[in-house]
Amino acid sequence: MEFYLLRVGIIAAVVVGLVLLGIVLLVVVKKLGLLGQAKNVVEPVLRRRTQDSGIKGAVAKVVLDRLDDPRHR
Repeated sequence: MEFYLLRVGIIAAVVVGLVLLGIVLLVVVKKLGLLGQAKNVVEPVLRRRTQDSGIKGAVAKVVLDRLDDPRHR
């Protein structure tokens, strides 16, 4: 039981770490004024991923919608 809880805790810590890393990366890119360039690089990849089924496709659709929304620029 303790091993299972330890494993779940490690997985949760990795997920939280990746989310925090993504937020920091987004803030740095936005501060440097490179958001437009980043969008041009990421958009084709996201367009291909939206055709995937499951969580990958759903996340890609949400991110692509956020990139296209003029309120978030």
